[in-house]
Amino acid sequence: MKEERVVVVTGGATGLGAALVERFANEGFQVLLNYHRNGEAAKALARRVTPLIGEDSIIIQQADVADRQAVRRMFAAAVEAFGRVDILINSAGVNRDCSFMDITDDLWDDVVDSHLKAHFICGQEYVRANPDREGVIINMGAAAGSTGRKNGANFCAAKAGVAILTKCMALELAPRIRVNCLVPGSVQTREVIERYQLDTEEGLSRELATLPLGRLGEFDELTDMALWMVNATFTTGAKFFVNGGQYMH
Repeated sequence: MKEERVVVVTGGATGLGAALVERFANEGFQVLLNYHRNGEAAKALARRVTPLIGEDSIIIQQADVADRQAVRRMFAAAVEAFGRVDILINSAGVNRDCSFMDITDDLWDDVVDSHLKAHFICGQEYVRANPDREGVIINMGAAAGSTGRKNGANFCAAKAGVAILTKCMALELAPRIRVNCLVPGSVQTREVIERYQLDTEEGLSRELATLPLGRLGEFDELTDMALWMVNATFTTGAKFFVNGGQYMH
């Protein structure tokens, strides 16, 4: 039997966010697809998944998820359309690589706000929109939040914050709402391809050498874990790594 739960996916127009929208739609969830700037991609994705769930079971909502009023309107739209919100997947976030000494205040704020502040705001507003039902929040982490990397102090600091924020949320929102963190590894998103030059033989070989499983990940493997996390009723405050053994924690 198809699910009838409601999921809000932030940053759902492209990349992993889009893969999550497609997977949950395929499982029969009603979906609010959030985007910030890429409206055309969001509309194209909605058209693609509409045959799976019907046009009344997916809505698109533009919002900067670091803007509380926009986020509040986003959840109000979900409640108006579907009557409730069961699951929040915090997939939105930007990356602005730059050497440490060249990071400006704006570059710092753009990245930290889009990840850490947005997870905080969306988490609060989700709970307010879901005052009496059991629920699930999935935050999006990164191994760089544990290991660090060059030219990414803003991103790494934000993702380190997301990891500990997940634990704090899990402690305070239990037992009604479970909060866990999904930590993806190397999959072929545009950002990963560009950063590690995976479109070149040298870059791909270099990346594969860091992966004990010897290959890049697939979106399906990440969405499998997200779906499992939604249904794992005795799990909260945990990080789940889907990275081919690239980083073992």
